[in-house]
Amino acid sequence: MKKFIFSMQKILELREFEKKQAEQELGKAVAEETKIQNTLDLIAQQRIASAQSVKGVTDLYVLVGAENHIKFLDSKTEELLQQLTEAKLVTEQKREAMKKAMQNVSVLEKLRDARKAEWQEEVKRAEAKEIDDSNNSRYKK
Repeated sequence: MKKFIFSMQKILELREFEKKQAEQELGKAVAEETKIQNTLDLIAQQRIASAQSVKGVTDLYVLVGAENHIKFLDSKTEELLQQLTEAKLVTEQKREAMKKAMQNVSVLEKLRDARKAEWQEEVKRAEAKEIDDSNNSRYKK
């Protein structure tokens, strides 16, 4: 019996490779987004700590220093929020690329499965015909 060969196997393998690359790119984009969000969380904690550290302090230099530190944290937060917005856009683009890569693989897998089912039916018919011919030849002797 002849082995099943899918004529588009190389294309399927290429599409699977592209899917794997898309997964990796999406992972990198999500990691970058998470990194920015973690930095934002850390800055928020630092801002709270700075605000609490000056409670009850009457030294003007300490108050001005804390106010400058809070302003710096606020400007850094603005910058990071802009980066987070851009990172979310990149993540969404990568997610769409991943979705398309998955669809491309799925289409070829379905085609392969359909062709294999057809091949299996053809093999069954050929075997049945062979058995019938063998049985018929025995009785004709």
